Amino acid sequence: MPFDLRLVAYAPNGVRLGILPHPLNLQVAWPFNDMPSLRFAYSTRAVGADLIAAPCEIGVQWSADGMVWTENGDGRFLLAHREGDQLDPSGVWRYDCPSYLWVLKKAVTYAHASIAPVNGQRVYGSPTPNATAGFIMNSLLTEAQARGALAGFAWTFTGTLDTAGLTWNQTLGLGIPLGTDVLAVLLTLVDAGLIDIRMTGPRTLSAWRPGTAIFRDLTALSTPVELAGGRDISAAPDVGTLEDLASAAYVVGDSSFRTERVNVGTPLPWGRWEVGVRQVGVTETTAATLVGDSLLVRGAVERVQRTRELSLTVARWLPLRDYLPGDRILAPGEGGQRKALRVRQITLTRTDRGVVSGNLVLDDRLADQEIRLRRRIALLAHRP
Repeated sequence: MPFDLRLVAYAPNGVRLGILPHPLNLQVAWPFNDMPSLRFAYSTRAVGADLIAAPCEIGVQWSADGMVWTENGDGRFLLAHREGDQLDPSGVWRYDCPSYLWVLKKAVTYAHASIAPVNGQRVYGSPTPNATAGFIMNSLLTEAQARGALAGFAWTFTGTLDTAGLTWNQTLGLGIPLGTDVLAVLLTLVDAGLIDIRMTGPRTLSAWRPGTAIFRDLTALSTPVELAGGRDISAAPDVGTLEDLASAAYVVGDSSFRTERVNVGTPLPWGRWEVGVRQVGVTETTAATLVGDSLLVRGAVERVQRTRELSLTVARWLPLRDYLPGDRILAPGEGGQRKALRVRQITLTRTDRGVVSGNLVLDDRLADQEIRLRRRIALLAHRP
């Protein structure tokens, strides 16, 4: 039996209710370091429709043989949104389901019990920028549960150690406006490159020091994960754009601070192209140089989005089983030649006839470098 997906309903923070055997279609996306999402359609007249007539959770399970079914750690979703036509004789409803991680939107940042807010913000790491992402998240989650929020939610890190037992080692000062939801805080820390995240259980969040455990290099194995064209990959469309080309960056910071960075090493087809940016938090040359250089890294070459269509019926290497978002694998690059690429997103779909297909969004090392620069820039604006 080929690779397959199925949906299973669960009570909120509770037990398994049963399988949804007849989805008309489904699409599930797992982006790296972000929140997965599920969409599916189901008829109110189909077997199992009664299981989703009330608030519930949906588990996405996969199988390579039709016998053993697995729900990955980030495979649990909330039945949060539905829409349908009450006069439609087919009774078809469409459901949008965010990852269980979405429950963090329903806990917000309160003032500390013994530390007064500053300008309406809860301040971490002031006057010395000595707070860590793990400390911030652990404190917000712990306090939320003490108030009765986030029932059923768990996490595998502390304010001192990440999920792998490593000490949090990057510090910052951060002001969080009171009332900000905890999910927004978490994704801000991710964007700043201070923490890597993934759900590793139906209702469990894991977090690591950035660039460590979640960044697996599957190209370095004795048998590397290599997606071959014609076997694992059926198509390799790339979309390239020159719209971001620039050889000069004009950076304007706070207090009218401004500077220019010029890339003299990469001639552009139409000569000098300029780009400008207003960057909060920049008040000195070192920071401005970082901002400008990041724009020039992005503007030095054509930007390419690489999508690889999966051929799951004959593939040797299967998504979720053999590789996950964040992993580096070998896949067809320029000219179809094998290249080490980072998996940025896995998207899988299933039709009403049970045909599963999907694609990957992949990044190269240049994109990794650009992301690291953007994260360092993001830190400039994170100040209490």
